[in-house]
Amino acid sequence: MAAAAAVAVATGADWTVVRRRGGRRRGDVPVTTSHLDAPPPLPLTPIPWAPSDPSLDPARVSRLLDRALAAISRVEASRLYRRLLLPDSPLCRRLASLAPARLSLLGVGSFESSPAARLQLALAALLRRDLLPGASATADLFDPVLSSVECAVAVALGFAVPNLDDGCGRRVEEPTLFYMPHCEASLYDALLVANWEPRAQLRRVCVLGNSFRRYAVQAEENRSGPAAKANLVLKAGRFAWEQRIDEAGDVDDEDWFARAFNETSWHFFEVDQDVDQRTEISSQALSFEKLSL
Repeated sequence: MAAAAAVAVATGADWTVVRRRGGRRRGDVPVTTSHLDAPPPLPLTPIPWAPSDPSLDPARVSRLLDRALAAISRVEASRLYRRLLLPDSPLCRRLASLAPARLSLLGVGSFESSPAARLQLALAALLRRDLLPGASATADLFDPVLSSVECAVAVALGFAVPNLDDGCGRRVEEPTLFYMPHCEASLYDALLVANWEPRAQLRRVCVLGNSFRRYAVQAEENRSGPAAKANLVLKAGRFAWEQRIDEAGDVDDEDWFARAFNETSWHFFEVDQDVDQRTEISSQALSFEKLSL
């Protein structure tokens, strides 16, 4: 029934076919080393987007929906999820203080072809259910590599799929949890750029994604690499509260769980109201320019 509804929603949308950008799969690459290839340039302004594959096979939608629901059951029963939202933990207290009204899953990749991406989608679905229980809460999902079938399944699971690609440069109007699994450093930077001013704006943002601490290490190891160019990620890492999702060994000892959730951290931005971020980031950018000379 859900699959049929998803097909109806997807086929009713006014989508046009555009070329897939670079075949990039954001959600399927663990961050254990720096990416050697520079990512494609991000759009400066949102650009129209539609799935590159216009075909919508109801049987394929139904199969993928079943696989997604199985992944949700698997993650829900895992040691990782049982420990994730323990009552009275520092993480839960920060989530309660944030009180997210929206969840955005960005850069998940092709969850039809990648078991790791399906586990990431499953975690997002569970977080949506358990952290955003209110009727007014919303959730969306985006990756430029998504197919029409994947969009239909996302809708069936309760996620809206936008028809614009904003390159993660998304300014929030309400407290928002961004789950950005294994994205490039430039995408986290684009999100921070969009929410850097005024100073209190970052308090509305929580990022579940690659460890900013790890990016700082990578920047030290490679001054010309992608991490070193993500100026705001490095700056935000200095005042963010970060906790790794597997800090207590909570990632189950299975290959796909390790691929899906390794090097993944929660980030809350504890902004000092008296700090002029524009001045500090300008100074930091200048220091990196000197290092590269």
